[in-house]
Amino acid sequence: MANFITEFEKGQKGGNKGIAMGDGIINISSAINGLQRGRIYVIAAPPKAGKSTFTDYGFVLEPYLQALKANRLDDIEWIYYSFELDRISKEFDFAAYFLYVDFGISHIDLPEGVTKTINKQKLTKIPMSPDYLRGRILADSKELGKPGEIIKVSDEILEKLKTVYKTRIIPLFGEYTMKGEQLSKGKIIFIEEKNNPTGLYKELKDYAKQNGTFIKTKVNGSEKYERITGYTPNNPNKFTIVVTDHLRKLIPERGWKMKETVDKYSEYTVELRNWCQFTFAHIIHLNRSLSDEQRIKTSRDMLYPTAEDIKDTGNLSEDADYVFTLFNPNDERYKLDKHFGTKIKDSNGNPYYPFLRTVHLVESRHCMYPQHFRVEMHGGTKTFKQINI
Repeated sequence: MANFITEFEKGQKGGNKGIAMGDGIINISSAINGLQRGRIYVIAAPPKAGKSTFTDYGFVLEPYLQALKANRLDDIEWIYYSFELDRISKEFDFAAYFLYVDFGISHIDLPEGVTKTINKQKLTKIPMSPDYLRGRILADSKELGKPGEIIKVSDEILEKLKTVYKTRIIPLFGEYTMKGEQLSKGKIIFIEEKNNPTGLYKELKDYAKQNGTFIKTKVNGSEKYERITGYTPNNPNKFTIVVTDHLRKLIPERGWKMKETVDKYSEYTVELRNWCQFTFAHIIHLNRSLSDEQRIKTSRDMLYPTAEDIKDTGNLSEDADYVFTLFNPNDERYKLDKHFGTKIKDSNGNPYYPFLRTVHLVESRHCMYPQHFRVEMHGGTKTFKQINI
């Protein structure tokens, strides 16, 4: 970004058009005008509500497919700090997604005579999932009280999985030896090793130097002191998307508590957003106040997480361009049979919409908020579907 005039001209030519975040959350993507350079997005939710799945879908997988379709893979790259999930687990997550997207496989027909009991139902068909691909799902035992055999990947799906690994997983993650040594680079720089905020800041600045040049100006004519006043990327069309999953796994530094640690990382990412136009997706847990009985009683069917529910930080939502929260209204701890005016459970407590998630845009610098959205989340295939109920 050189100056006001060049930024205006770039925008009028379509250079600032955002990346759509996928058909499954197209209503959410439209509300924020797509994924943009130089923005900080916070994704917050209680444990197991789907914040990582939402981030992978809208910030990695769907943008990757769009860049591939437009023949613009050189214009996008991810730095993925994964402090909870290892690379191989993430690769299997993505493989399940691509088996669905590329081949339409959402469920697996079990071999004749094989069943799997889920929620007290004996099934002959199970959902596609990373656990199925990894041989972690056991069939029902033929003898009561004995563990079943694993449900093996069928030959038909194995051939499709080989294609997915070659055409999707390797291009995204790179290729690794049996010992875990990287043979080739992918579009995702995947980092599992934890670090403190200053360590990550230095890593990201080094990445910026490899992909552009910082512009420095003398301070008050001093020959000794300079300050960064800008940045010139080698590729002005490039999206660099930095995912951090999740912020509470950062290593504290200088004897800080968690709040100070998270706030410092947020401060650093503001600098990199402003200088380098990096896009950040920060994932973080919520505190436990959402399940407080008095709050549930007071909010009734309008219960949803707000920015004030974000754990261990106040600055994060202030620094962000957008703050999203995710919520599972079907979760038993909230005792909801209706949500935002819609009946979601029958008289026996069975959900009408088993895959329901609500996404809430609770803060924004660039559009109206709050805004509330309903989606289906299919965890096995890491996909979403917009629903209007």
